[in-house]
Amino acid sequence: MLTRLYLLRHGETDWNQKSIFQGQTDIDLNKKGRKQAQKAAKIINKIEIDQIYSSDLKRAKNTALIISREKNLKIRENKQLREMSFGDWEGLSFAEIKKQYSDQASAWQQDPIHNYPPGGEKLLDFKLRIEDFFQKLIKKHQGNKILVVTHGGVIKVYLTAVLSTKPENFWQFQIDNCSLTELKIYDQEIILSKLNFTNTIN
Repeated sequence: MLTRLYLLRHGETDWNQKSIFQGQTDIDLNKKGRKQAQKAAKIINKIEIDQIYSSDLKRAKNTALIISREKNLKIRENKQLREMSFGDWEGLSFAEIKKQYSDQASAWQQDPIHNYPPGGEKLLDFKLRIEDFFQKLIKKHQGNKILVVTHGGVIKVYLTAVLSTKPENFWQFQIDNCSLTELKIYDQEIILSKLNFTNTIN
C-alpha cells in the first residue's frame, strides 16, 4: 500500500530574512512569506490531499491555513512538529552566537551530537521526537496522501532517518521556505521522490 507524504516548510519570516535563529520562538510570516504560501497553495491544490498536519507555531500554522482554504480540510496542529529548540541562541544571528558563545558554538559545530545550545534541545532528542511523530502518523493514515507543514530542521532531521545517514549530517540538506519534499512510503521502503521542490514559489 502506497502512502504519500508531502513535507512543506513554512513561508518566510523576518527572522529567516535576517538569518536569525528562530527555533521554537513563535515568529509569524512576513509579507513575502504569505505570498509564498499563496503560491504554494495553487500548486498543492492540484495534488490530492487527504490530511493536513501542521506545527502549532504561527509561521507553520498560518502557512497551513492559507493552503487549507484551497483544500477545505481541517488542520491538525501538533507540538511534536515544532522546530528544534535552540534555547538561549534564539533571537540571535550565528555571528552573534559565535561572539557571545564562542566555545559552545564551536563545539556544537564540530560535534552536534554531544553538544547543544544552552537551554536548548539535544539533536538526538529532536530526532527521536520527529521520528516518533512520523511513525505514528504513517501508521494512522496508511494509504493516505498527507501534507505536513513544518520547519526546515524537522524535514532535514527526518530525512537523515529515512536515508539512514548520520543525524549530525542534517545540515547538508537545503530546505527553502515553502519548498516541497515528497516521500513515497511502501510497506518495506521509503522513496524520496522530490527534495526542496521550489517551483511552488518561483
